[in-house]
Amino acid sequence: MGGERVLAIDWGERRMGMALSDETRTLATPLPTLEVRGARAVVAEVARLIDERGVGVVVLGDPRHMDGRESRIGEMVRRFAETILKARPEVRIVLWDERLTSIEAMAILKERGERVRSKGRVDQLSAAVLLQCYLDSGAP
Repeated sequence: MGGERVLAIDWGERRMGMALSDETRTLATPLPTLEVRGARAVVAEVARLIDERGVGVVVLGDPRHMDGRESRIGEMVRRFAETILKARPEVRIVLWDERLTSIEAMAILKERGERVRSKGRVDQLSAAVLLQCYLDSGAP
């Protein structure tokens, strides 16, 4: 697994925030937000990133209620994970608790003095927060 990058996806019905680790799996960097224009196009873009960036692990935000129960969107995320695995069976998919990532992303934007107008920007940072939490945990 050495040198394989980690791709994080903050799944959404309209937009998907994405972030990529460096080769040492130390730092998460936001990628441009992916506008959802059909399932095939999204999977093709994710597969392209996996191939071009040397991704070995895809971390998907696991949307849960604050009490830990699965949200209604959780089933959609799981189907998305299965679709990615069909397209790229060599990658490992990890579902990671994404509770509060959007709130943390908005706090980062405010701290930087950026206006929180762009939902796409929030999605990017949410994916980066999700990925950084995964990387900091030391998970394989």
